[in-house]
Amino acid sequence: MEQQKDWYQVLEIAESATEQEIKGAYRRLAKKYHPDTHVRDRSNIDKFNDINQAYQILGNAEKKQEYDKKRTQNAEDNRNSTKREGNDSSKTDFDFQNMNKKFEEFFGFHPETKDITREDKMKLKKNPLDTTDMFERFMGIKR
Repeated sequence: MEQQKDWYQVLEIAESATEQEIKGAYRRLAKKYHPDTHVRDRSNIDKFNDINQAYQILGNAEKKQEYDKKRTQNAEDNRNSTKREGNDSSKTDFDFQNMNKKFEEFFGFHPETKDITREDKMKLKKNPLDTTDMFERFMGIKR
């Protein structure tokens, strides 16, 4: 399904804009992007066409009401689909009461005392970037 443009953004106005604000925004932008002022710039012509289309919808009370109704329905559908996707088992429960313990498990030291856990002390004795064992196995060298 093709994503529909947000005509309020095209005219650079708020959803609560009055008829006069819509008309003023249209005139300002139409003058700025009019093809006669930018003959060779194709992007300005496309922008001008979008501005005209936005004004045709938002400048007409009936079309604006229908557009707003569809827009709120689409937003509601998006929220509902996001809720359905969020109800997966991907949701994790985090225990804030034991946050220090979780921090210590993940980073290897206690955040308040800066004490390193026993397992991490064992790891620190050996250089984690030492590739000697791997090199010797690859080359077939035995000590």
